[in-house]
Amino acid sequence: MASLNVHLAIGKLYLEKNKNISNEEEYYKGIIAPDLVEDKNKSHYTEYLDKSNLKFYLTNRINLLKYLKENNIDTDYDLGIYIHLVTDYLFFTNFFDKSYIESVDIHKFNNDLYHSYDNIDSYLVDKYKLNFPELDEIMTEVKEKCRKKKNTKYENGKDILPFDKIDSFITYVSNINMLEYKNKIINNNKNILPD
Repeated sequence: MASLNVHLAIGKLYLEKNKNISNEEEYYKGIIAPDLVEDKNKSHYTEYLDKSNLKFYLTNRINLLKYLKENNIDTDYDLGIYIHLVTDYLFFTNFFDKSYIESVDIHKFNNDLYHSYDNIDSYLVDKYKLNFPELDEIMTEVKEKCRKKKNTKYENGKDILPFDKIDSFITYVSNINMLEYKNKIINNNKNILPD
């Protein structure tokens, strides 16, 4: 999954560009909701669980079509969830160099990814001014869960999230017309990249 701060940065920029969101607190709760549950395979509509082929696994980690068939995007909360899933889908499908993905297994990838999250989090908070007092209680809970899960630092990981590339990704996703993209997925009846 993209880091919580990547999701929040995209959510914030999207909100700034799209003034049709009336309940910001519910929108942001939707932005982080898929990562708050115990079974992320369910919250991300994952159908393919075999991790032996990393590229195929990552490409199929998020099933946007399945989400759209089971849910309407008729609330700000639902829009937040949808943007979260779009972010993860594009992150795993389009962000990483193909040669890197083909050269590592799931364990090396996760080690590098979480090492990189440790390196970019404060940068993202500062650059995108990610301060959400209305989410303080939820954010404290999320950080505590992450702390318990992460008993070790990922010190031996490779940095796979350069600041300039993550900034470009955040801008790219926040500029997507989510309604048009939703229709494109439904009309093609499959996960597909936006225009």
